[in-house]
Amino acid sequence: MTSKTLEDLRSDLDTIDSKIVELLDQRALVVLDLRAAKLAAGIEQALVPVRESQVFARLEKARLNKLTHQQLEQIFVEIVSACRQLQAHNRVCVLDEKAGWVNASAVNRFGSSCEVVAADTFEDFSSELERIPGTFGFASFTPDFSYERLNFIDALMSERLYVVEEFNHSPEFCVVSNTARDLSEAGEICVTADMLRQLRQFFISLSYDLKIRICRSMTEVLENMQSVNPVAAVLPVEIAKSVEGLIILRSGLKIESMPKIRFFTLSSKPINEYAAGLKTLLLCAMDEYSDKLSLVFSSLRQQKIRVTDVHSVEFSGKPFNSIAAIEMILPESEDCFKKALAEIESASLLLKVCGYFPVFRE
Repeated sequence: MTSKTLEDLRSDLDTIDSKIVELLDQRALVVLDLRAAKLAAGIEQALVPVRESQVFARLEKARLNKLTHQQLEQIFVEIVSACRQLQAHNRVCVLDEKAGWVNASAVNRFGSSCEVVAADTFEDFSSELERIPGTFGFASFTPDFSYERLNFIDALMSERLYVVEEFNHSPEFCVVSNTARDLSEAGEICVTADMLRQLRQFFISLSYDLKIRICRSMTEVLENMQSVNPVAAVLPVEIAKSVEGLIILRSGLKIESMPKIRFFTLSSKPINEYAAGLKTLLLCAMDEYSDKLSLVFSSLRQQKIRVTDVHSVEFSGKPFNSIAAIEMILPESEDCFKKALAEIESASLLLKVCGYFPVFRE
């Protein structure tokens, strides 16, 4: 226990806060100098994924007494976001509805100083990346079949998009209300069909006599929160925190079928150079799942190249029947990697390297 009075402790906090503010301002000044150095080196974008991955990796190794590493990371997400905004227009377009969970995950990655816009269709998503230079894309990458996913794969195959970073995240949801202080006081709970399916066990566990209203979108969910009657809803945590006046009744809800979801940040051109330890995504077009590919994997193991994931996506109306997505960690020797590429290419109709990228939160 300290012998200091309440006033003394508050004075200590004020002194520390002043030092933090001074250091943050100093960081901002260095960032402005960094912007000039980047432009001189031909780097126009504010987001440099490899560098940011190094910043956050260093935080994981920080020795802390009371603060958790997760809390420290959340603080630095906002610091880096604000500093990124000082360098250039900080903008990301998500392939998702406005206020959806992909949108919320983008806020978790890029911070509140980043302008996050949403596109419901892949066509609008692609147009948004072309419309304003420096805009990055952000989309979930799961093996689930969808029309938009096929468009996404097609854009990677045609080199209209490149992966510049991977972000692994467990989207978190909460139950909120407009006026009710307890879920039992709400007459109904608003949710999208997607959330009803993904959080099925939570809804089964409810013991309250609640009417479930299924909405077409998260935007409609938010509109229902304007009701004069007590209404509850399920929202992504980041979205709920951004809406003034909502009461959080329950937090910590997560998608049961996918405890951690992979997201890709995308660019219209590759921006990361080859470096050992980065990841790459290879797309191999094939007539069918070739036996040759099994031999390739054996060869990769012999070369000690670590393959982290393999799955296939079926196509129709193309010169190929399927695409095998192979993810691997880049080895120390680039020549070794090129040899592996040659072997994989010999087993496929067409091979595309979708970029080199760091991984956040492995």
